[in-house]
Amino acid sequence: MGERKVAWMSTKFPLELPAAFDMEVVCPESAGAAAALKGQSGALCEAAGRLGWCDDLCSYTRMGLALAAQGGGGLPRPDVLLCCDNICSNMLQWYQEMARLLSVPLLTLDIPYQDGLTVSDATVAYIRGQLEDIIHALEELTGKPWREDAFSAVCRRANDTALAWQEVMDTALLERPVLGNLELFDYMPLLVTGRCREETAPALRRLAQELRARPPRSGPRPRRIFFEGTPCWPSLSTLVEELDRLGLLVVADTLSPSLGFRYTDLPGLIRAYCGTVNGSSLEAGIRERVRLCRRYGVEGVLVHYNRSCRPWCGTLAEVERRLSEELGVPVVSFGGDQGDPRAFSPAQFTTRLEGLAEIMEAREDAR
Repeated sequence: MGERKVAWMSTKFPLELPAAFDMEVVCPESAGAAAALKGQSGALCEAAGRLGWCDDLCSYTRMGLALAAQGGGGLPRPDVLLCCDNICSNMLQWYQEMARLLSVPLLTLDIPYQDGLTVSDATVAYIRGQLEDIIHALEELTGKPWREDAFSAVCRRANDTALAWQEVMDTALLERPVLGNLELFDYMPLLVTGRCREETAPALRRLAQELRARPPRSGPRPRRIFFEGTPCWPSLSTLVEELDRLGLLVVADTLSPSLGFRYTDLPGLIRAYCGTVNGSSLEAGIRERVRLCRRYGVEGVLVHYNRSCRPWCGTLAEVERRLSEELGVPVVSFGGDQGDPRAFSPAQFTTRLEGLAEIMEAREDAR
C-alpha cells in the first residue's frame, strides 16, 4: 500500500467518494477561512494581486490561487482536485486555474440549478452518471477498486455525524442557550472534510453534552437572532465582542444546517447535494430560513452582505424583506467579506448592530 492520495475538494463536492477511497481531503475554502482567522488572508489576497488576479474576484478564490501558486502554501500538495458547481458560479474557473498551477488532474461534477420543490429523476440520473465517471478516475488515481461496502460505511458515518451535529445545534433550544456567539462556525471545517470519519460523530456528541453542562449566561436573557450569510472571518472577534456587548445571541444561521444533511440511499445523497443555498430557488431558501428562525425562537435577523459572494448577495434584499414580513422581526444588514479584511467597517457594523438591538428592545418594552 502506498501513501494516501490527497484531494483538494470544493465545499459541497460529495465527500463520500474520496472518503470511500481513504483519501486525505483538504478544502481550500476552509484553508482560506482559517487564514483569515489568523490574520493571514490580507497577505494572501495581496499575493494573488501581484500574480495578476484582480480584487473583484472572490477572496476565497484569490487565497486558493495564491496557495496553489506556492505549491500548496503549507497545505498537503494535492494529487487531484475535486470541484462541484453547486455553490458558486466562479468555482469551476477557480479550480481549473489551480489545476494548471499545480499540474494535477481536475475532476468536475455539474449539478444543475434547482428551481422546484423536488429534484427530478432525470437530474438524479444525470448526476449519477457523472459520479460513476469520477469513481473510475479515482480508481485509476489511487490504484484501488471501488468497494460498495467501503462506500456504505462512510455514508453511515456521514449520516451519524449529521445526527450528532443536530444535537449540537439544538443546544440553542435551551431556555438559556449556552452556545457562544458564532461558536458553531468553529466546527464548520470539521463538518466539511470530516463528516465521514469514524471519530467525528462521537466527538460532536461529547461536545453537545459539554455544552448542555455549561452554566447559563449570567445577566439578562440574551435576545435571539439569526445570522444570514457567510461568516466574516477576518473580523469574527469584533462581531462576537459587539454581539456580546449588546446582549444579542446568534442561535441559528444559514450555513451550519447545510452541513448536516441526511439521506438513505445514493439517489438521496444526490438530492441532498442539490440542496445548496446558491444552487436552489429563492423560495426554497426562504422557506428553510423561516423554518430555522421559528424553530430557534429568533427575535431579529442580522444579514452579512459578503462582498465576495455575488450569487448569494444578489438575492439578499428580497430575503431581508421576506423574513421581516413573514416573521415580523427586525432585520438589519452590514457589509463585509469572508476573507478580505479591507471590506469590513467596524464603525458601520457597530452602528447597524446597535440599531438592531434598539429596535428589539423597543418591541420588547411595547409588549
